[in-house]
Amino acid sequence: MSPTAASEECGIDDLPDELLQQILSLLSADEAVKTCILSRRWRHLWKSTDVLRVAYSTDRWKSSEEFKKFVNHLVLFRGISPLREFDLEFNPRRYEDVVYDGDSDPYQCVMMWVMYAVMCRVQVLKIHNLDQTDIEVYKGMPIVSQHLTKIELSGIELKNCFLNFLSCPALKELYFTKNCCFDSVYEILSRSIQCLHIFHCQFSEYHPTVIYAPSLITFFLEGFCGRTPFLGKMPSLVEASVRPHQDCDDSCSNTYSGNCEDEYCDGCHFRYEVSYDSESVLLGGLTEAKNLKLIAGPKIALACILEHSPVLRKLTLKISKEAKSMVETEGNDNPWLKPAVISEHLKVVKVHCKEVDEGVYKIGKWLSTLDIKVLIKQRKQLPKFSARVILDSNTIC
Repeated sequence: MSPTAASEECGIDDLPDELLQQILSLLSADEAVKTCILSRRWRHLWKSTDVLRVAYSTDRWKSSEEFKKFVNHLVLFRGISPLREFDLEFNPRRYEDVVYDGDSDPYQCVMMWVMYAVMCRVQVLKIHNLDQTDIEVYKGMPIVSQHLTKIELSGIELKNCFLNFLSCPALKELYFTKNCCFDSVYEILSRSIQCLHIFHCQFSEYHPTVIYAPSLITFFLEGFCGRTPFLGKMPSLVEASVRPHQDCDDSCSNTYSGNCEDEYCDGCHFRYEVSYDSESVLLGGLTEAKNLKLIAGPKIALACILEHSPVLRKLTLKISKEAKSMVETEGNDNPWLKPAVISEHLKVVKVHCKEVDEGVYKIGKWLSTLDIKVLIKQRKQLPKFSARVILDSNTIC
């Protein structure tokens, strides 16, 4: 092939800037910066890429100090070119970095990097910490952004001011996963979020965290420890899932009925000082949901669910072996107290179980006293529900 023919062939340099920037957005930040040596055209191309992926790992960086210096220089030389996504990830550090780093600890700069991303009008913010040391998000002014639409956080020790999103009117999705710590958080505030997921996180054992999110459509709260959060009203809620950890501080170990009548039992009688009219902890926020599927655990208070769900139209119970044992062993304590009022729309309850035995019979008989028709489906494999409310603690009502 002649040199002339070869020069006429299309290469990567013949692609438009927009496509090259899309390619660069798939790379980590340090890899994208290295492309500046390819040619004069590539020298500044990385600066205008709208996705910034910054990741610390021991196989890429010699030390935490080297990583911290790189990111600080990165945001300095990049300028305030608009960002669509800022993705910050910390993998486990070396032992010597954790012990001897001192002032070179990269976690000290996390909020500065977040504020930089906000200045660049970032839309999606992700911080994933896989290290054993929690990243502390320090107290200060709340985030103010007209562009932020989604936040994902994991392994973060959160402070109160950081979770005030009232100045982020475009924020729609909020995800807390993998051991986020809410010990010092009293409120999570947002008028705009429609999707809130909190998985395997730690709340304070001394005070509740109030969640004010009136625009929520989907809400998942699973595997949490500490005090059960207090939910404000959620009039738009469609789908919800709540599954406390077995060590949840609102769980009563004395009875399954939801009230052991022991005035010193914190699980039953711990009271929250909140500014809402409802005394309900969780159900006060879930009463507007119209389609719920309930997976009943061994400590469920079904009467409380029915009484606090006045617009409920559909209810499916997935009866576990532990739940049936609870019904059979309670004896004369009778946890199935008749609720004062139930939804006038609820006519039929579906019950899924592996075996129709005395426990299932008692549940069905109790529901029939409320003029509710019971449809029992016996299945070898219990179904997994995509939309459900899971309530495993007997005092979250």
